[in-house]
Amino acid sequence: MLSRLAERYAAKARARRMTFEIEVDPALARDLAGPFPALEDVLAVLLDRAMEHGATHMALHVDVVGDGVAGQLLHFTVVDSRGACARDCARLRAAAATVASIGGVVHTESGPDFGDRVIVELAFDLPCAPPHIDVKALRDTLGGEAALREVVVALDRALCSDLADLDVLLESPGVGMLQAWLHRVSGALGMAEASELSRVGLTLERELENGRRAHIDRAIRRFADHASGVLRVLREQVPASGYSPEP
Repeated sequence: MLSRLAERYAAKARARRMTFEIEVDPALARDLAGPFPALEDVLAVLLDRAMEHGATHMALHVDVVGDGVAGQLLHFTVVDSRGACARDCARLRAAAATVASIGGVVHTESGPDFGDRVIVELAFDLPCAPPHIDVKALRDTLGGEAALREVVVALDRALCSDLADLDVLLESPGVGMLQAWLHRVSGALGMAEASELSRVGLTLERELENGRRAHIDRAIRRFADHASGVLRVLREQVPASGYSPEP
């Protein structure tokens, strides 16, 4: 997306005898997931708006302003050196409405030293790789098949109810119940030697201290999906006789 915008607006700037630059924070993750098509349309509207006010210089800055296990919070700043753009115009209102519909917000700034700035603030998800469970190593660590079976039965009982309750927790306000849920599920995953996934859950628990955000809620759902995957893998290793997993 950024490459397309850079090529497109560099050509437009040359045609208008303007300078155009794009600066990207080196901390920007390369595998983010999010509403890039809508964002590209919004940035094109804002860049066109800035270009039409006769500035000699225009820029697009991309900055990482928040970084966590759930994803990154980004600022896309369109800069017009003249600072002559109207703060309230139809295109800006339309852009702000589109950004709000995809979970972001638009800020505007202006001043004699830096001109006009329109900042699109939007959170993007970081994909979480499915956890790898070394069942043989876990069986050896626990001391054999019987011990593995006991752990899987305990995990099944600990996780099934919590995983089933997640939708209700995510639909409820507040962070306390979600933090307690993450703590319990992370502890159960630690029992299964799913250490990396357990750390993800504990990190999400800490990130909730700053409040609920949509990308954090999405990350919790992904965490729950991976926890379910761990349970499925472990269930497959338990002899069927004498053990009936929860539905």
